[in-house]
Amino acid sequence: MERKYFNSSYGKISYIEREGSDPIIFLHGLGGTGNSWTKLSPYLNEGIGLYLVDLLGHGHSDKPNIDYTIEVQEKAIHEFIISNNIENYTLMGNSYGGWISLRFTVDVAEPVKLILEDSAGINVTYGEVPEETRNEFINKIVKSNEYNSRHVIESIIKNNANPKWKMKEEELASIKTDTLILWGTDDHTIDLKYGEKLSTLIPNNKFVKIDNGGHTPHIRKPKEVAYAINSFIT
Repeated sequence: MERKYFNSSYGKISYIEREGSDPIIFLHGLGGTGNSWTKLSPYLNEGIGLYLVDLLGHGHSDKPNIDYTIEVQEKAIHEFIISNNIENYTLMGNSYGGWISLRFTVDVAEPVKLILEDSAGINVTYGEVPEETRNEFINKIVKSNEYNSRHVIESIIKNNANPKWKMKEEELASIKTDTLILWGTDDHTIDLKYGEKLSTLIPNNKFVKIDNGGHTPHIRKPKEVAYAINSFIT
């Protein structure tokens, strides 16, 4: 796999690429990086192409002084797809990346397939909790990764609390893309009940529970997650 860079309207986007005929674009969670998927990649079928993206404001990507809305991330990813001439792609997102994937599917373009792993989008966000709890979470995220910027994390959390970005039931019901929903049974960040609710609202979905997968099953249970993805893609 090779690290590459793409110049978006908002700044440089970093990503790791593995060539393949069935491309999957991976979007990580808040405060994460594209590298978080590398534990999963060896177990994915060789024919699957990988684009492990560092979202704007994360990892090796630029961290411009902008308002970090879901819409900004959507547009940057859309530019990335067009610039790289990526066709017939699957979009996969974990947590915040899942939320971006959902909004992208509804707002911008439907991928061939959609994979949501412990996805945000309908849950209570940290921008909606008491200030002390929110600050503790922000401190934890900023310290968890040397690439994380307090401005970026605070901006994302503030904007995620805006109801306009939440997924509406009618929006979820409008998704025609075949969807795989993966969820750790012991997710203490976004409870399993939200995965179950997404499964009742999104048509044409398959819901797979990952025992003891936590909030990032692709890290804790990469073989199980890869098996589900391989089966879904093929």
